[in-house]
Amino acid sequence: MIKKPIIGIVAPVLSRVYVQDILRGAISQLRHCGCDAVIIAPLIQFENNVQAHAKAEREIFRMIGAKDIDAFLYLKDDTTMGAAVISDIEHRLLETQKYVMTVDESTHPVFDSTQYDDYDEFGKVVEHLIEVHGYRRIYCLTGWKDSFQAQTRLRAWKDRMTQHGLYFDDTYFEYGTFWYDSVKPYAEKLLSGELQMPEAIVCGNDVMAVALIKTLISRGVRVPDDVAVTGYDGYPFTANVDVTLTTYVRNNFQLGADAVRRLHRNLTGLLCSSVESQKSGFLIGSSCGCTNIPTKQLSVDPCVTIPRMWSEYTFGINMAPALAQAKNVSDFLACALYHSKDIYHMQRVGIYLRRHSGEYVFAATCKADGTPQIHRFDMSLDSASAFLSGTDDPETVFVSPLHLNEKQFGVISVSFGENDRVYDAGWLNYVTVLTQALDRLYSECSDELNSTSETEQGHRRSALNEKLIMLRKKLRETSAEQWTVDALCKESGLSKSTLQKHYKQLFGKSMFEDLIDFRVEEAKRLLSETDHPLSEITVMCGYSTESYFMKQFKRITHQTPSEYRRLHRTKK
Repeated sequence: MIKKPIIGIVAPVLSRVYVQDILRGAISQLRHCGCDAVIIAPLIQFENNVQAHAKAEREIFRMIGAKDIDAFLYLKDDTTMGAAVISDIEHRLLETQKYVMTVDESTHPVFDSTQYDDYDEFGKVVEHLIEVHGYRRIYCLTGWKDSFQAQTRLRAWKDRMTQHGLYFDDTYFEYGTFWYDSVKPYAEKLLSGELQMPEAIVCGNDVMAVALIKTLISRGVRVPDDVAVTGYDGYPFTANVDVTLTTYVRNNFQLGADAVRRLHRNLTGLLCSSVESQKSGFLIGSSCGCTNIPTKQLSVDPCVTIPRMWSEYTFGINMAPALAQAKNVSDFLACALYHSKDIYHMQRVGIYLRRHSGEYVFAATCKADGTPQIHRFDMSLDSASAFLSGTDDPETVFVSPLHLNEKQFGVISVSFGENDRVYDAGWLNYVTVLTQALDRLYSECSDELNSTSETEQGHRRSALNEKLIMLRKKLRETSAEQWTVDALCKESGLSKSTLQKHYKQLFGKSMFEDLIDFRVEEAKRLLSETDHPLSEITVMCGYSTESYFMKQFKRITHQTPSEYRRLHRTKK
């Protein structure tokens, strides 16, 4: 079997179309480069969510510590992730000491970055209004003041206005939120006369543009006759029955592909050719004042849409009542996998259930053209390859958490095969129904989920003890390292509670009591066999200060280091 690089992709919830496009470009390029991809995929917006649920969702980021991931692509999104989650992710990425490529609005202070810059493209929209339609009084409604994207688009507007010798001042532009909520107060300023009505308004994204068009039309303002409005981002939708939006499609697909090419070159030293990119450019509508609308414009990628026939076939199919009939775990998994075939272009789904103690015990997988397979399973989030099928062809799999608030049930994975698809609202609904059913199942079938046979218990104890023995050996050999509980969990592949409880049961000491003993043993050897000064021995044994080393040494040996060295050499 060919050993392929495994790339971990840390992604936000795919609520934004441009993030979906970046990810699809990355997936396509990774497959072209012959890499497997495991996408660590949360399914919620962390900001403004139920705190207990958001905290539990972050457990999926433990997968960043998987030892078989070779490098990471990090799709950073401040809006949906939030500062606390970003800090957690980046701390985990740094701990891996593996190569990380970010796709971000600006240069990252630590990791390599592939950035999107809207300056030229947004400027083309402004130039269209000036050069094609001859507008002179043009306003700009951009996004948040502290957003790199908003400031870049605003700068492009200002520069194009200046280059064409057009007047503007601070009243000509307004900061919004890239969402509907900022449009109404802005429209009121225009309608009330607080702001003079311009000839055209260039909006920082399509959402604000559509909302502004609808608000103005509802108040009797004709678009584009009284004022022209344009968007940006390339959402292919209609603002009004009689007014279609003029916008600009960014090539986010290419951005994701370019980021992967740079990552692959840094990882392997090889420059992979680029995949065929989607096209970028104008989507001309009537909102700017154009009357000759091109009949053939940029086509929508079929990987983005779901055929109407499929939607009609699956409409009204509800697996919740069927899951409610499940009497045991096997019935539940069989039903869940049967309904997974309603997910468009699904090639493989995996459901992995864990005990209350955190150990994974059930695995259920199903291919689109196969029958469900349900079996006992022992795994951890420390292995990304556990979610891959192991074929010679490059694979991409999304891995997401299964939980309801703080109640953890396990993880779920989905693969769309060779299609550049990403999960959609149908997948989110599928996972939501599963978690609600699992909440009931874990209460009613607790014994089945948590019980094991005596033979299985023996095997588990043996495997656990072997891990602990290997960890203790590692501690002895590397006692000078600055070990933490998290690092020891990652090294052993065990949860914090399991590791701390069973380590002390097996060895009679805690991990850190053992670590101190190992350091003191090494110090004894260095004191008796070498002439290194105490300052050097302090560092060699993993201590930050000589006084702390001497204090611990004396507590255990009842001698100072100097006394031990003198006495030991006297005996020799």
